[in-house]
Amino acid sequence: MGCKPPPTFMLPGVLAIIASILCLFGGTWCKFISFTEVNNSTDPVTLSYGIWNYLGYSTRNTISGEHVMMESCNYYPDNSVIIDTKWRSARAFSALTIIIGGLVTFWLVLSWCMRGFSGDRGKSLLQCAGMMYMLCCLFQGLTLLLMTSNACYNNGMVELSATALQNSLIYFSGEFPTTCTMAGGGKATIAAVVMWFLAAMASLKVEPPLRDPITVESHDVTYTKNQQADGTQVVTETVVKGTPVPVAAANNNETVEEGAAADQAV
Repeated sequence: MGCKPPPTFMLPGVLAIIASILCLFGGTWCKFISFTEVNNSTDPVTLSYGIWNYLGYSTRNTISGEHVMMESCNYYPDNSVIIDTKWRSARAFSALTIIIGGLVTFWLVLSWCMRGFSGDRGKSLLQCAGMMYMLCCLFQGLTLLLMTSNACYNNGMVELSATALQNSLIYFSGEFPTTCTMAGGGKATIAAVVMWFLAAMASLKVEPPLRDPITVESHDVTYTKNQQADGTQVVTETVVKGTPVPVAAANNNETVEEGAAADQAV
């Protein structure tokens, strides 16, 4: 009567966990798209940008007087970029995917050890999770709108970063392409789309866990009263056990209480 889900029942939850990690990685990392410096075969600089932040560079002087370049993810400065409709849509769909996918996955994993999550009810809940994962798959794919937004074709941060790095690097041409290329965050987003789709298909195909049936056992009690030669009376109790009968989980307490009351009446 404990929690005994088969391995196949865990498959949607495992796939959804992987999809959630990839979704979080692609949506919050500052390397969704990138611009790589051209006309520099020595050590080209790559400028990277994400949905919510960008990869910033700074230089530090070591004790020996050498210049060391540091990288960090920073939020976009005010009035530095023009966030168009496609960029806003990518942000909205990214946030919706993280919230919806995370909540449904948490609920699905928690349901592994719930008594009511089996049979027809469990199948219905799995199908509901599958539809939500399919919605996450759609929303996750729409975050790729960033590739066609101002972040890729009219990113003012590229010129600002090039100007800031002009005086910091010796081998720096300051020339970057007019369009972006997909970086690690974008590739993680594509992988998340695939994982959301697999999680949805698995939720629609797998069967809920099999639980041990809840049973109640009734029995007949017979009392026999015999009078001895000396006038005393002896009461004999005879118990005949019945066959365990499966009952619905929702009516378990009620059935057991009725059985106990019947025993007391006899």
